[in-house]
Amino acid sequence: MISRRAFTQGLAAASIAGASPVRAQDPYPTKPVRLIVGLAPGGIADITARVIAPRLGELLGQAVIVETRTGAGGTIATKMGAASPADGSTLLMAFDGTHVTIPAANPAAGFDPVHDFSPIGKVVDSPVLITAHPTFPAADFGEFIRMSRRMLTSGEGARVFEYGTSGVGSTGHLTMELLKLRLGFYALHIPYRGGGDARAQLLGRQIPMMLAAVPTTSGDIRSGLLKGLAVTSARRSSAIPNVPTLSELGHPELKNLDVNSWVGVLAPARTPAAVVARLDAALRQTVGSEDVSTRLVNAGSTPVKSSPEMFGKQIAADFAQWKRVIVDSKLRLEA
Repeated sequence: MISRRAFTQGLAAASIAGASPVRAQDPYPTKPVRLIVGLAPGGIADITARVIAPRLGELLGQAVIVETRTGAGGTIATKMGAASPADGSTLLMAFDGTHVTIPAANPAAGFDPVHDFSPIGKVVDSPVLITAHPTFPAADFGEFIRMSRRMLTSGEGARVFEYGTSGVGSTGHLTMELLKLRLGFYALHIPYRGGGDARAQLLGRQIPMMLAAVPTTSGDIRSGLLKGLAVTSARRSSAIPNVPTLSELGHPELKNLDVNSWVGVLAPARTPAAVVARLDAALRQTVGSEDVSTRLVNAGSTPVKSSPEMFGKQIAADFAQWKRVIVDSKLRLEA
């Protein structure tokens, strides 16, 4: 028979072991973990992955290797993540501009954002930022709208009205198209393989303007290489407080507008609950660590470690919301 003292000591030992996100005797992980990013380096998904990977690897006891697989606006990497073994060896750095907006706009995208994945947790939120080259003739987005409306009435066209994003169906793309529908101005979409690629083209003056999450170009704005025209959140971004919100333009159609992008970690569907719990604990501790949190904030993101359940609910709600917006607005996306 087990004594009361031995039983109590056993419970205490189990409690201590269960509270630690990393235990050497655990069977997972037994090899390095792949963290797939579907968009080009320099965008919010890539930045977030490279900030969290080293600390996450330390806590898991195995290296977390960031692997970039670009193409089709991020859907190639997303489908790769869905088709990977459900053992926690391959994770996806999911970006809402791929994960929910693309399948909402295109039912043939090739993946189900809800049923093909096991959520681990959201890592950051960030508003969309409308950025331009310093030579851009408009001082802010309100002035750009006035210029574009004059162009529509005069029948003249110009490259000044082109804008780049991380791809067709991305959050930046849908945001600009919805603004066009609400406010009645002209802008031509130029899709890229990711926000980092669009940024490079903007810096090289191949395009005059772009939309991407704040971390993609906030550093360029602070250094004067680019200028911010507006952010899509309800409040100004602390990373670039001099850039106004769209709601500050005074258009009643934009009242209460609050569009944010997010980045989070997903595993393939049917990943064992014990593996999900272990990753959840390690990711929660990673995002909560001071060095990681500071780097994410300095990049222009807001660290937000939600639970797997909360993240899953947000993915489903965002997917349904974007589908309704696209149907109600009769938005047609160019290829």
